[in-house]
Amino acid sequence: MAKFPESLTRRAKQGIDLGTKAAVRGRRVAGNALDEARYSSDFAPQDSDDFVAAAYFAADLDSVYQLEQWLWPMEQLRDRLRELGYGDQPFGILSRNIRSARRLREQTDIPVRFSRRSAGFDSFMSSPSLRLVFYVNQALLNFQAMKFPRPAHVHLSHGESEKISMISNQLKAYDYVFVAGQAARERIGRTLVGLDPERMVDVGRPQLDRPRVIPRAWRDSDVSAHSGPTVFYAPTWEGDSPSMAYGTLAYNGEKFVRDMLDAGYRVIFRPHPRTGFLDSSFARAREKVEEILAAHPRGFVDTTQDVSWQLDVADICLAEMSSVAFDWLSARKPLVMIAPQNSRAEVLAGGLFDRCPVVEVGQESELLNLLQIDERSTEVSAQLSEHHLGATGPNEQLKAFIEAGLTVIEDRPIALAGRGAV
Repeated sequence: MAKFPESLTRRAKQGIDLGTKAAVRGRRVAGNALDEARYSSDFAPQDSDDFVAAAYFAADLDSVYQLEQWLWPMEQLRDRLRELGYGDQPFGILSRNIRSARRLREQTDIPVRFSRRSAGFDSFMSSPSLRLVFYVNQALLNFQAMKFPRPAHVHLSHGESEKISMISNQLKAYDYVFVAGQAARERIGRTLVGLDPERMVDVGRPQLDRPRVIPRAWRDSDVSAHSGPTVFYAPTWEGDSPSMAYGTLAYNGEKFVRDMLDAGYRVIFRPHPRTGFLDSSFARAREKVEEILAAHPRGFVDTTQDVSWQLDVADICLAEMSSVAFDWLSARKPLVMIAPQNSRAEVLAGGLFDRCPVVEVGQESELLNLLQIDERSTEVSAQLSEHHLGATGPNEQLKAFIEAGLTVIEDRPIALAGRGAV
């Protein structure tokens, strides 16, 4: 049998992956076109819409999780606006992707509108009642919406983290940036030139105040499994550029899971939703880890909707650079980080990798030692929680988010006064 050079086989594999992804994209575009023809009229902006606040979402179905995690806080803001007399439906959602719109309508009773073309889009964004628009990512189409001067444009992001994307110069385009806490303000202030600190508003992570329900599947697993410390293992995806390549699942996931199970730990495995989206080796690693855990009494493959209940039932978190690591801080329990395999992944000095135990590249066998819980690691977690998230008592983060949103809404007419027709 002929033996081909490794570089050639690697390029061939990359070519196959690219071809497969192109075919998937082609099917997706065709499917979107059919769905638009079938459902557009049901999702079109209405003449009767009088939204005071809205969420704008321009990404596709694969990224809809970014907005889904904000739906509950937005519903609470909607309810408060109703109480204050802003109408029956003061909050709406505008999606530029029909499949995302359909998914969102299944998740919330907030009115969801769709418009890819300019007519409906312009109608929604130029509404005289609209004072505030939220954005949960840095999609290029965000900037089509930001041409409208009447509403205040507020960036939320879709999670707190130290990824390089969190300090993008694009943040300066928004009227306000709602951040999790002091650490985010410091991080942005050290990096961006010319962003007024007064445009950054601390709101914590209001999603974490949502009432938590432990799923039946975990409770059943809890009864049958042998007792032992529980590790919440939540690896991120491979990333879409070398600077964002924080994921390591394809390199060490199987070893980590086997080592933890063999040592008597229980493991909740929750990979990032986009795992394997750009690199098939990550998809294969995910499948292998899920197979191992599904066959083990102390393994649990987490397919629940969000990160919430895991913070209550797990004793320690094993994570990479992602929002899960920062949400975990609110639990004030020990966190172990996994260093990125890609040397070009950008790691900010003074962040979690400098404050938490870290599984370094080439030292994967040290994981079990790092998972040992001691008093010092718990103290560090409490300090990190305060620095990154601020007050995390019951409903304090939700209160901060609602108050910040109301302030922007109430101040907008004053800010626009005397500026002519906008």
